[in-house]
Amino acid sequence: MRLHSLLVAGALISVACTRPAPRAAGPNVVTITATDYAFGAPDTIPAGLTTLRLVNHGKELHHASLVRLGDGKTVADFEAGLAAAMKDHTPPPAWISFVGGPNAVTLGDTASATQSLAPGSYVVACWIPSADGVPHIMKGMLHPLTVVAAAAPAAAEPVTDVSIKLTDYDFVLNQPLAAGTHAVRVENAGAQAHEVVIAALTPGKTLQDFIAWEQGGEKGPLPTGRWLGGVVGLDVGGHAEFTASFTPGNYLLLCFWPDAKDGKPHLMHGMAKQITVS
Repeated sequence: MRLHSLLVAGALISVACTRPAPRAAGPNVVTITATDYAFGAPDTIPAGLTTLRLVNHGKELHHASLVRLGDGKTVADFEAGLAAAMKDHTPPPAWISFVGGPNAVTLGDTASATQSLAPGSYVVACWIPSADGVPHIMKGMLHPLTVVAAAAPAAAEPVTDVSIKLTDYDFVLNQPLAAGTHAVRVENAGAQAHEVVIAALTPGKTLQDFIAWEQGGEKGPLPTGRWLGGVVGLDVGGHAEFTASFTPGNYLLLCFWPDAKDGKPHLMHGMAKQITVS
């Protein structure tokens, strides 16, 4: 009996020693539903690598900008600081950090962005303006989010095949985009916050047509079709990943983020690029 016990114990030790180490799980997936003008989202999520999946059920374009609040700051502090910044046309308070999130997606479509989230207090916001010029966040489109420490092993970042570096004021791709589905890494290598949003151009339209429409010089419908997402505002040095599918045609890469010096959208400083996918 004693020998049997020793043999069983030896077998268990052998299995334990040869068993592979547990592999880190993939990103935590969090679904955010956008309507006009509200988000449906969890109130609390675990820290770590997180994929925010945005589903647009509204009638307008929406994105989900992820804003981290400084220690001890509340949503009320955020709203007061934002209101003061917009009134005085000054940058937001230094305790507000922009950490990405899925960018604008067309009605009925889904976009996602993956980034690592540290524990803390966050706000999910939509900065896109309606036709009346009022940003959706000022119409109540924000959602408090608490990120809590997690005990799970850290997940490995997604493998990407394309990279876009955001600079002042350009998009630098490591290679041309071909038709198909791509996992894209976005890095902010500029001196201020930037974003990238991707839109398919209407056949026959160009970047110049879009700029003219944006400035009010061109009448008629917006010269773009589907909006494919991207990554909303990233602070300097930040990075995130997103996945999008491209068919042959012409696309725009755009940054609407307000400039730190004059408040104008970065696309008015030249941060807009037309690319062809073949």
